[in-house]
Amino acid sequence: MKKFILFAALLFTLPFIAQEHKNTITVIGETKKTVQESGYTVLIGLQQVIYHGGQQEVEATSLADVTKNYADKLADLRIDFSRFRRNTYYELAMSYSQNRESAYYSFTTDDIEEVRKIIQLNLAGMTIVYNEVLAKELTNDQLVELSEAAIANAKLKAKAIAKKMNKTVGDIVNISDSNTNEQYIQNYGIITTQPYDVTVVFELN
Repeated sequence: MKKFILFAALLFTLPFIAQEHKNTITVIGETKKTVQESGYTVLIGLQQVIYHGGQQEVEATSLADVTKNYADKLADLRIDFSRFRRNTYYELAMSYSQNRESAYYSFTTDDIEEVRKIIQLNLAGMTIVYNEVLAKELTNDQLVELSEAAIANAKLKAKAIAKKMNKTVGDIVNISDSNTNEQYIQNYGIITTQPYDVTVVFELN
């Protein structure tokens, strides 16, 4: 008797399950975004200068003197060393491989000419660790506009695929958009146009 009741209940619910189930099609919509520069960051390293005297290493210039010399050279270029910020995180990361007293400083500017002056400056005990082009963040309005364009592209793709299947595209069931305001520059700023993708799920009728 219990088995009969369970079987009857299953038969009763199956039509409703079938009605709730919807065929869908998932498509990646694409468009392009243009990434703009907002500034530049340069990381420099300052180290004491040593030379090998016989079997011993002898200090030629202390870190304090190297730092002062560098600050003086910057002043000649009309760049104030006080604008540099000590990068203790990088110092800690590199501490295992350092065999002399060192200090690292980050410099951020929106003036490319200042970056060029710093990169071209040659001084014993100073090295350019890396430089980075900073990207301007996208506004919320820009993100919405790009997503709308990507969704429109996804709908075109979905319609073309559905037509091949003798079906039609219905309402949007789900949108997955992982794009954020923060941007980045690829390939040292050579490529400023980047893809912008959104995943869209449509009903398939």
